[in-house]
Amino acid sequence: MRGRGRGEYFKNLYGSGRGRGRGHSNVPRDNGDASGSASARGVKRNRSETEGSSESLVDRLRRMDGRSYPAYRDIQGSWDYNTATLTIDHVQSDPYASPSKLRLYIPHSVARYPEHLLTQNIRKVALCDYLLRQLNSILPSLPRGYKSSGWHGAKGGEISVDRPGQQVLERSAVVVKESGIEVRFTTSLPAQGRTILGDPAAEIFRDGIPKMINALLYDSQDKRRLQSFVESIEDQDDLRRQIKNQGLVAFVRNGAILPRASGVSDLPLQESHVVSFQSPPNLERTFVLPNGGEIRGMGIPAGITMVAGGGFHGKSTLLDALAVGCYNHIPGDGREFVTSSSRIVSVEGEDGRSIQHVDISPFISNLPGGISTSDFSTNDASGSTSMAAGVIEAIEAGADTLLFDEDTCATNFLIRDRRMQKLISVDPITPLIFKVRALFKDHGCSSVLVIGGCGDYCDVADLVLEMRNYQCYDITEKARQVAQEIPSVVSSHEVSSFGQIQPRQLQRNTLPPYGSKTVARKLTAIQITNDETLNLSALKQLVSESQTRAIVQAMHYIAANERSDSGTRSLREVLTKMDGVIDEGGLDALVAEDRLDGFLARPRAVEVGMAINRLVRTRSSPSTH
Repeated sequence: MRGRGRGEYFKNLYGSGRGRGRGHSNVPRDNGDASGSASARGVKRNRSETEGSSESLVDRLRRMDGRSYPAYRDIQGSWDYNTATLTIDHVQSDPYASPSKLRLYIPHSVARYPEHLLTQNIRKVALCDYLLRQLNSILPSLPRGYKSSGWHGAKGGEISVDRPGQQVLERSAVVVKESGIEVRFTTSLPAQGRTILGDPAAEIFRDGIPKMINALLYDSQDKRRLQSFVESIEDQDDLRRQIKNQGLVAFVRNGAILPRASGVSDLPLQESHVVSFQSPPNLERTFVLPNGGEIRGMGIPAGITMVAGGGFHGKSTLLDALAVGCYNHIPGDGREFVTSSSRIVSVEGEDGRSIQHVDISPFISNLPGGISTSDFSTNDASGSTSMAAGVIEAIEAGADTLLFDEDTCATNFLIRDRRMQKLISVDPITPLIFKVRALFKDHGCSSVLVIGGCGDYCDVADLVLEMRNYQCYDITEKARQVAQEIPSVVSSHEVSSFGQIQPRQLQRNTLPPYGSKTVARKLTAIQITNDETLNLSALKQLVSESQTRAIVQAMHYIAANERSDSGTRSLREVLTKMDGVIDEGGLDALVAEDRLDGFLARPRAVEVGMAINRLVRTRSSPSTH
């Protein structure tokens, strides 16, 4: 260490409390100044105070060869790469432990990106996403590391950054700060057994880091491609604003490629016979984008939209594209400018899910045994009950458009036909078909439904689309004619009022506490305890595992910052406040100052709420307002 001992360094790094987990700085705090606190997050000391030059770092690593693995801790700190500063925030304690955490900081005076790319927030998000993809593209040229699984084999040496998908999300991996650009990444420091491999480690910092720095400079970019990328994302964001102002809940551009390569791939289908989307003439709308000029496509108005058609003709493919239209997509995805409301939510049956204190009485009442449905709880919901709760919870969290696919819905929640009405005289379920128009009238929540076998929805749909051979047709008039010729039970059973949706109060002490071993295991699973795994497979707008990681951090943040007497704050108010904290301070605002995570992507507030709603233990209670 230059000029001071390791004790002072770690005291400045982690605070004067005894142990890393006990200092006050380890808890993300809401101090009323999210932007100020966030700008300093991760800055352990002044950037001018470095351990030495990059050459000194490489030399130190070479001299570590053959030493015990904990000696790697001597490289923790900041190192000067002339044009950038490398900060090693955390050194793993063991070759099998989570990899070491690092940051690269490049001043704007060195990176030299034009000011117009650094001003508006959506342009910064697009720029950061583009740079992250550039880093991913050069990873194969960086030191590859070792893959041995044996204890005594060589291991480590890989550099890892967050990997974006087809959607452009705000992430913590690349951040534009006031004075520069910062990249967060990890590396597993190489070892054989528990013995340091000094030369391979030196190679990472001698060859790999300079390549990363070069890949982040403006002069290294294809400037036309970068500008086109940023403008496309900005245009999609502006289009979402425009369709809302025009009373639409979704827009599908002419020429869009909706099919995906396979059921396990989000890449566009590349086959020659793929059919591009074309709007029915009477539904075609035109918008003018800030950068791309005019764009034409199908507008779906607020209200009730039914998507019909035969099997395998593209109904679900259209709905799936609308489901992720709340996000901007990369150029070439095929779904760029397939845009939907930012508050769209998919609802499906979830047998066995947890429901806690939800008023499902708009759909289900008069249960056998006198069980109340105005404050309903279960840890093993049926398909219809889970859908009833899903609709109520989505609206409570702020959804303005709901998506339903007949294939994934409980049939008795969607429909009860004339024969079943006559056969069964007592049924506690009021199907969605009798409530869907009241839902829109009373709560302003639109519905888009894929229906292939429930023709009664012709009675309630404002717009009926048919997907035939992957082409879209407006058959609304035909549907109305069929509804008149073949009467259904809707007119005699439809309910004029949906019912109130009572806000529920979030009980902070029932959330997973900050510091608990709550971890995201994959995109759709969060392990709460050894015995409880949170299943998020029904959250169709969850598109990145990094979003799932951020949901964990959001729950920890709420648990750490909500007042213990927060009985006056509804779940939606808590979510709105949390969203505001991220708006001001970025995703860093959710984590402790000494635990920056470069693998977070911003989830929508509604997904955080949906995750909280699916926790098994009692998490919220009815409002007493």
